[in-house]
Amino acid sequence: MSPVMQPAIDRLDGVATVLLCGPADQNEAVCRRLLDDGARAGRTLLWVSFGREPADCLDRCTVDDATRAVLAVGASPTDGPEDVTVEAVSTPSDLAALGIKLSQFISETDGDLTVCFDSVTAMLRHVDLDTAYEFLHTVTRQCYLADARIHFHLDAGAYDTETVAAIASLCDARVDHDQAPAVRVRDGQ
Repeated sequence: MSPVMQPAIDRLDGVATVLLCGPADQNEAVCRRLLDDGARAGRTLLWVSFGREPADCLDRCTVDDATRAVLAVGASPTDGPEDVTVEAVSTPSDLAALGIKLSQFISETDGDLTVCFDSVTAMLRHVDLDTAYEFLHTVTRQCYLADARIHFHLDAGAYDTETVAAIASLCDARVDHDQAPAVRVRDGQ
């Protein structure tokens, strides 16, 4: 990990909601750190993944004994490793079904949960911004109330600044990968 990236990641300690802006490969180190920190704290790790196979999500965590689960959106409910819970939402635009399953995970873990929401970019291909915003607002509120942690992936280059700002307004911190990683954390975090 680059020396510039390390201080950026350290600023996210204890932040409940994070938006990772940029292409997936640029967000990988921050995502891994957030997942590993959650696993070391004894939190269950949950991936909400649009279109990716469940097995493709699991390599982001390097903590071997982490409790892991995947909500596969728009993918077939393929089996993952024995110790991984895999549930599917077959229709990517069915945010009601996704919301119900996500709420169940949050309540079943009593907030001891770290969520990787990969990806808002893919979700916005299936629903409009207003629908996505309302859904994500509900999800972030549930996470706050349960003391769960969540980070979202968004390829900011794929959307106008207003769309990115709307999604970012739901989060306590935003990590941008322009020339060098930059972290913006709300006051009080």
